[in-house]
Amino acid sequence: MAVGAKQLPKDSYIIPAELAIKAMRDSGYRNTAYALAELIDNSVQATASVVELICNEEMIQIGERRRRRVKSIGVLDNGTGMAPDLLRHALQFGYGTHLDDRSGIGRFGIGLPNASISQGRRVDVWTWQRGPANAVRCFLDVDEIEAGSMQMIPEPVLDPVPAEWRSLSVGLGTTGTLVVWSKFDEERLTWKGAKHTLENTGMLVGRIYRKFIADGSLRLRLCAAEGGQVVKEQDAQVNDPLYLSAPSATPAPFDTTAMFQKFGERDEEFHIEFGGKTHVVHVRASWATPATLPADGTDRGSKDYGKHAAKNIGVSIVRAGRELDLDPSWTNSYDPRERWWGLEVEFPPELDEIFGVTNNKQAATTFSHMVNFEWQTEAEPNESYVDFKRRLTEEGDHRVPLIEIVRYIEKTLSTLRNAIADQGKGRRGPGKRHDDTNVEDRASTKFKERADAGHTAPSDAEVFTDAAQDQLVEDLVKEKKYEEDVAKDIAAAVLLRRRKVIFVEAASDMDAFFAVESKPGGVTEIVFNRSHPAYDLLIKTLDADTTQATEKDLVNRIVNASDTIKMLFAAWARQELEDVPNRERIRRMRQDWGRMARDFLTDERED
Repeated sequence: MAVGAKQLPKDSYIIPAELAIKAMRDSGYRNTAYALAELIDNSVQATASVVELICNEEMIQIGERRRRRVKSIGVLDNGTGMAPDLLRHALQFGYGTHLDDRSGIGRFGIGLPNASISQGRRVDVWTWQRGPANAVRCFLDVDEIEAGSMQMIPEPVLDPVPAEWRSLSVGLGTTGTLVVWSKFDEERLTWKGAKHTLENTGMLVGRIYRKFIADGSLRLRLCAAEGGQVVKEQDAQVNDPLYLSAPSATPAPFDTTAMFQKFGERDEEFHIEFGGKTHVVHVRASWATPATLPADGTDRGSKDYGKHAAKNIGVSIVRAGRELDLDPSWTNSYDPRERWWGLEVEFPPELDEIFGVTNNKQAATTFSHMVNFEWQTEAEPNESYVDFKRRLTEEGDHRVPLIEIVRYIEKTLSTLRNAIADQGKGRRGPGKRHDDTNVEDRASTKFKERADAGHTAPSDAEVFTDAAQDQLVEDLVKEKKYEEDVAKDIAAAVLLRRRKVIFVEAASDMDAFFAVESKPGGVTEIVFNRSHPAYDLLIKTLDADTTQATEKDLVNRIVNASDTIKMLFAAWARQELEDVPNRERIRRMRQDWGRMARDFLTDERED
């Protein structure tokens, strides 16, 4: 405002300052760690090789107890620093030196002020290009803005970096920047103490900047301090949701060796024409190695590395080497096996508009919404897939380049899920397959009772020999895709317990929910079709690991399984009604099967 200009009354402003600053404080950062990541972005953009996150704590009285609370948070780097005029602009909402620059992870120009005031009521910034003793400082204060006493960003002033921050740093350079948050609102900080703030931030930034940490271009130091003294410090470690990096933050034994293996020979590449240039999108996938399966047959999900993997579920969306989001919407949340695959989509900043990158760099909304994309539902009557894509291209729909990527991801995830199911199926705790009486033993007993009563089948007289055992193992490995050690365990149990029936699973293109296969040695395989929807809704739902399931989850599983069984019988009923020529034969089959089922479900001890 010009000197001597008339001051307008507050109710004349289009957006009063106190309302504008409140809206900006509620700018949508998921938690404190994501807000801190915005500051790290600025440091990386300024070519910093060391970024230090320092949490200062103090003891305060809360009620009748004294507790540790975060007093201030500083992010200090050894980047290029800023000239005074640039520092002032850096605190201006919407200003950025990289607004049109697509060469790095920056660009949007709102990170520093928005991220800062989303967590605290004051932010101070020191920056220097000739040593920290020659730093200049500028600040924003929410209280002053709301009171109307701060209407312009102050002129930066010469102010050396405070001694307390210098003493806590290990990477202080001749150039750099220090951003300090303070005057925290209790409800805005996600974690109240330094320990939890650093632990949770460390896992997140270790994932977001994993590529920079892995190639040695960035060190992220996490430090907790109290009374000017370091009480705990550590560097953020690589947290790779594809689990292909080593060393990493993954618990032993996979801290020094990769826990997953690559899927496919190389990355899948998609070339997208946009802005007059061709840009490449890389899609890479991984899945758990057999080494993740404990030798004692216990559940790998209960291991520390399994619990770690459970926190990294989703499709990783990466922009310019920096992760935007680990999107869980591509997963089956009810299935604990989802933790055993990883998938990453990496694209350059030039495709921000195509992917729908948000200005706080927390998501690629257009791409994420494609998880539910079905072209048939949007196609016009009798419109082919080729014509559908042509029409969307003509309409300028930005989703068109993403369609083939999404189709590839869906196909890849289907393959990965089948591979993981094959990998882990049939495993049990030590001795259980041999020693515990299970449903296979009960079914085998009923088979023998039927034969003894004169209701014979050709397989009843066959003997399970060593050759038959070898053939069963071969069938389970080659046809049913079981791990060899599991297949041998199943065959050994058949021999030891004289089983006539085993229940197995395999993917199949047939419409049948299950198949009945006779194997050498008089063994009958009941093979559940893993590709049939009833498998997921019934068998997998009831057999899935329950170690981490809540009581609500267990109740939902039972209810869903009950509904599925009723739907299966409804399908039978409809088949019976529609097949008029064979209705009587089907009715007799239902009667015969009902008698057999009553026989099998009635325990001989109840007679």
